[in-house]
Amino acid sequence: MYRVCLVGFGYRGRYLLQLLQQLPSVQVVGIADPQATESPGDEISLYNRGDQDYRRMIEHERPDLVVIASPWQCHTEQALYCAKAGIHIALEIRGGTSWEDYTPLLEVAEVAGVRIYPLENTVFMREVMAIGQMIEQGVFGEILYLRGGYRHDLRHLLVSPSGELGGEGAEAAWRVRYYLEQEADLYPTHGFAPLALWARLRREEEIKRLEALASSSRGLAAYLDRYAIEGQRPSILTPDIVTTQIETDRGILISLIHDTTLPRPKSLDYEVQGTKGIWNADRRALYLEGMSPEGAWQTDEPYLQHYLHPLWRAWGEEALRIDQHHQGMDYMMLRTLLEDLAHPGLYPTDLNDLALWSSITPRSAASLARGKLRN
Repeated sequence: MYRVCLVGFGYRGRYLLQLLQQLPSVQVVGIADPQATESPGDEISLYNRGDQDYRRMIEHERPDLVVIASPWQCHTEQALYCAKAGIHIALEIRGGTSWEDYTPLLEVAEVAGVRIYPLENTVFMREVMAIGQMIEQGVFGEILYLRGGYRHDLRHLLVSPSGELGGEGAEAAWRVRYYLEQEADLYPTHGFAPLALWARLRREEEIKRLEALASSSRGLAAYLDRYAIEGQRPSILTPDIVTTQIETDRGILISLIHDTTLPRPKSLDYEVQGTKGIWNADRRALYLEGMSPEGAWQTDEPYLQHYLHPLWRAWGEEALRIDQHHQGMDYMMLRTLLEDLAHPGLYPTDLNDLALWSSITPRSAASLARGKLRN
């Protein structure tokens, strides 16, 4: 039985708790969040005496695993404390906010012998894992182009019901500071993590060149205009659309997009293209030369089922039953993590991967700044 504590009990922390309580061999013993007012269960101790009370929880509960689901700016400080205490860590995305955040954490984790698991759930999507199998087996031929992104209208989460940006009642108020401070792809991991694995980045491939372009920032301002609140509006620095183009050593082109402040349906925008065919996630369709009808898309479902990842064959039914909100991927992620604690090597990513994924934020910011200097 693994003793587990959570740091951060907002929307994400609450959902992860629900899933953890459905998993075998897990006992959630503590939650730390300065804004939490009551424990979700008699057997779970609540630590809410300020931002540092998670430290008292770690010392008192001595968990085997800490799940960090606090705001981005807290991640590396909290992870460092847990790593120094010799505790394994499940780290919610985004992790660090700069290159410098990761160096001490990597060093401490290695010395302490603890594992740090990036909780990037898109890596565990049924489609993503099946497509990964197809890429490994050469179904698409040599991969030349990969696309993905975070295309999710967050305006209603950034603006309070009364019309104030980051005001009381805004579910993602803590994110607002980044929209005011950074001209960059703020949240690259959802789109980039699967692409980086498919391209074998950090394993057989490295980033050769990166360039970012951006639109103006109009979406949040137009959204705020609906509330007709008088007074000066804050200046939004993050563009409505940021595209980042990445070229790898072996000539794979990777396209990323960050798109969170304009009206649109949610999409991860995945596409895979190689010398033998193409897969498009939004279409849920593929085209394989010599196998698909000439010049026509066909549904991807028979292929996804044929190339279903072994983990989905083992736990897919229970994942879809328990984790309906995220189509099983969060359950699959946590179940794989627990198995890895007992049998290291099963979890497909590590802290070095998270450092690479998160590096798109400062790299895209630097590229946009260089573009302004050239102009």
